[in-house]
Amino acid sequence: MKVLKYISLALFSAVLALGCSGCSEQQGEEPDVPQQVTPSRPADLMTLFYELIEQQAGVNPREKVYIVAHRANTREGINKRLPENSLEIIQVAIESGVVDMIEVDVRPTKDGVLVLMHDASVARTTNGTKNVSDMTYAEIQELDMNREDDKVVTGIKVPTLKEVFELCKGKMFINLDIHSKNVPVGQLAALIQECGMTDQVMIYSKKEELVEYQSIDPNIIIHPYVGTVAAALEYKQYPGAMLFQYGLKYDQDSDNFARDMRAAGCLTYTNILNYDKQMLNGNYSYLQKFVNSETDFIQTDYAEMVHEYLDTEGLR
Repeated sequence: MKVLKYISLALFSAVLALGCSGCSEQQGEEPDVPQQVTPSRPADLMTLFYELIEQQAGVNPREKVYIVAHRANTREGINKRLPENSLEIIQVAIESGVVDMIEVDVRPTKDGVLVLMHDASVARTTNGTKNVSDMTYAEIQELDMNREDDKVVTGIKVPTLKEVFELCKGKMFINLDIHSKNVPVGQLAALIQECGMTDQVMIYSKKEELVEYQSIDPNIIIHPYVGTVAAALEYKQYPGAMLFQYGLKYDQDSDNFARDMRAAGCLTYTNILNYDKQMLNGNYSYLQKFVNSETDFIQTDYAEMVHEYLDTEGLR
């Protein structure tokens, strides 16, 4: 049954790719040729997920740990003072050759345009002060994005989600964090479908919303947060739920969670955001614990450093 499901999904993806022109393709123009940052990476997320689950039956299930750039941050992007959640820092992640997926945050403007912004307010990452929900898209476009509180004129503008899809199409997987950000389910689902990004995007939110996406289109990939294997198994009825996020506390004995999830046929994703700055001081013991936990995806602000370390472990 698993093989039949995989074949059906592959056929659906092929039909979808042929039938959808994508956001960036205009009539009379040649479509962009899809590129892969990592040559061995499958072109769609579900193919990758099925391959990883098949590997779980092996003696050494993990051949690779996948790296997610938190808010599209990389060490190079941070050093260049590029703003988080900007097209400019996303481009750096794409060109890095070590980022497998970016994580970005989405919010609607007052007039319903989906833009990238982590905080409810634009104050931390732009030279503005208001909440996104109180500003029209035109008003937000008058702002300059900044790295944290630099407040310098950069010319970098808050991107729309559609612009992000256009930039990443065929090049980068995307984790959309919409948790508690008031993103209309129908609007986001329609945009993903319209842009032909169903096979490149997954959605992180609360369970109630994730179930809605599956009811609209079971091919939309959802990314739940769970704390137990039992909670993950509650999603087994939803075909879009295969990769689950969890929290690994460095000072607590939760090392076996990813292995237990593997035994249940589930993939895992965690972040090291509370610890990855230690790598800047040459301390990789925190990262090593995450490696030992056998998680499948690691989210970080320093993708290049995580890649180099994982490569020494034979996991890249």
